[in-house]
Amino acid sequence: MDHRVPTAVLLANGPAVLDGSQIASFPKCFLPIANRPLVFFQGATLMSAGVERLILVVGADQGQVAQKLVEQIQDLPIEIRCYAQEHIRGTAGTLKEIEHLLQGERFLVMGGDLFLDADLTGLVDYHLASAATATVVAARIEEPAWQMERIETDTQELAKTIHRIHPAYSRRSKLRPIGLYLFEHAALQFIPEEGVFDIKEQLVARLYSHSHRTRVWTVDTYHQNILSGARYLALNADVLQNQVAFPQLNRYLPRVDTAVAAQGGHPAVMTVSPVIQALSSTIHDGAMVIGPTAIGEGCSIGSNALVNSSVLLDGCKVGAGARITNCVLGEGAVVADGAVFHHVIFRSGAQKAEVIPLLLSETTDFEVSHLCPRHETVTSPMTKNSRLMKRVFDLVFSALTLSVLAPLMAVIAIWIKLDSPGGVIFRQRRCGENGKEFTMYKFRSMVDNAEEVKREIQILNEVDGPMFKLSKDPRTTRAGWVLRATNLDELPQLWNILVGDMSLIGPRPLSWDEMRFNPRWRDARLSVPQGLIGLWQIKSHSKASFADWIRYDLEYVNNWSAWLDLKILLKAFVDMTIGRLWSLANA
Repeated sequence: MDHRVPTAVLLANGPAVLDGSQIASFPKCFLPIANRPLVFFQGATLMSAGVERLILVVGADQGQVAQKLVEQIQDLPIEIRCYAQEHIRGTAGTLKEIEHLLQGERFLVMGGDLFLDADLTGLVDYHLASAATATVVAARIEEPAWQMERIETDTQELAKTIHRIHPAYSRRSKLRPIGLYLFEHAALQFIPEEGVFDIKEQLVARLYSHSHRTRVWTVDTYHQNILSGARYLALNADVLQNQVAFPQLNRYLPRVDTAVAAQGGHPAVMTVSPVIQALSSTIHDGAMVIGPTAIGEGCSIGSNALVNSSVLLDGCKVGAGARITNCVLGEGAVVADGAVFHHVIFRSGAQKAEVIPLLLSETTDFEVSHLCPRHETVTSPMTKNSRLMKRVFDLVFSALTLSVLAPLMAVIAIWIKLDSPGGVIFRQRRCGENGKEFTMYKFRSMVDNAEEVKREIQILNEVDGPMFKLSKDPRTTRAGWVLRATNLDELPQLWNILVGDMSLIGPRPLSWDEMRFNPRWRDARLSVPQGLIGLWQIKSHSKASFADWIRYDLEYVNNWSAWLDLKILLKAFVDMTIGRLWSLANA
């Protein structure tokens, strides 16, 4: 039996983002770890399983950048092929899209942010001996007793009691997936040809439900997922300080010297090991660089500056007399003369007056346990002041609009009551910001037993993903057709906005069930207030695919501004007045 796994897939995705800040124009797998990109270490680990070909999946706009960076990796004996993906398909959907490249063989799948020091021979042997269709690589979570303490509160947020659960009574699994999977080619038949499909949430569960063996292989060696600036700094520190053995890399990775002199060997420059500095970078007289620090190509550190325990990506400029400690500087970032920063991230291309450092989501502690990483946090450009401004606008707008439209809403309520049996208001539990559930209100536009009928017509669903939509839904009432076509059925949500459940602009609130298949999308959209009108609606209304919906939600979260909210509001006003009336006139 062949114990090799000749092909691996690396899911690299889009530009590198840490704690909500884009720090590079390329994916995380190309971020430098000491003096090598992360993909170099990933390739070395995969080689231990016999991998000869690495398929690097990147976003549509990342293809050329990734290919250039791959061409610079010449000393790792593995073939790396870039595949630029046009549309979001999810982790499992991507595998279906590149099925023709997998050559009918078993294959490994690795997340683009995973650093793993492990010999994967044991994984392959275990997978084959178990006759598994899929093997999930996991790490054990060692949760101290104090972390299991929970405060029980009442409906008024008053503390009732404090519980400390004994580990023996905790029903939560002690295993966490690290982002590495081994699949037999047969697993691909359970992935739909189109639409978004996830490995964790859907594929593994589907294989298990069809009686395929889905095994778990645990690792106890060093690993790190680069989900935050703190973890990225910690990983660089561990590699620079030789705390990671990585025996399979010994012949490829140059030894980190105890100190690296600045270009030209200026005696007035002091470096304290371990420091890695690219030859094209410059450190000026009087500067001090304290390790663990990695300095990229074309960087400049001004005179009398201090760089301590930081990572500088290519093209960074640190001004004279500046002080940075435990920082990550994105590509081309500029630190002004005399500036002082601790534990911050600089966005890619940040300039002197534009520097908006974001606090790291975790304490940068190089002694943190790498076997128990925390969950990824998702942040948006919204600040405390901008949230306050947004809330004030919501209050004023909703109060005034409810006052003006109250007579119209009364007429609509009477019309609904006369048109069909049932209540006037439809209520449904939805998730607000940070996952807080609330009751969302709409004018009823469907028959009273709509949910029961839905089960009978589910097979007719016209959209992909977890949503259900029919262009000619038989459950819609006569009044409902007009209300839905003009969006008047959404008017009761002005009350949700008034009381703070929702905002006027933001991703549409969904139920937990509707978001279960894409955790990163879920976490990102829940990091901002949910809205009556979203970017997805004005871009394509209900005609967009689930992948487009994800893309537009993430675009809104990552690029939020008051100006973006205003543009969405104006576009929605035009669509819901001129556009909708035109559609009704031509219906």
